[in-house]
Amino acid sequence: MEGNEEKVMEWIEDHFVLNEIEIEDFPFFPYGKLIRDKQGKTMVVFWCVIYGRVDYRFQEA
Repeated sequence: MEGNEEKVMEWIEDHFVLNEIEIEDFPFFPYGKLIRDKQGKTMVVFWCVIYGRVDYRFQEA
């Protein structure tokens, strides 16, 4: 795993209970991961190349 992808996964592990979510690769964002909870809501967690940090976006209603 590359360093930035590892940081994305660490962020996810720090903010979620892993057995309560599904994680899929989401290649439209750098090192993107699509997170789906038990209610079916989704968000994308990814590496922001502009700011050099993990960032995320929630699904739009």
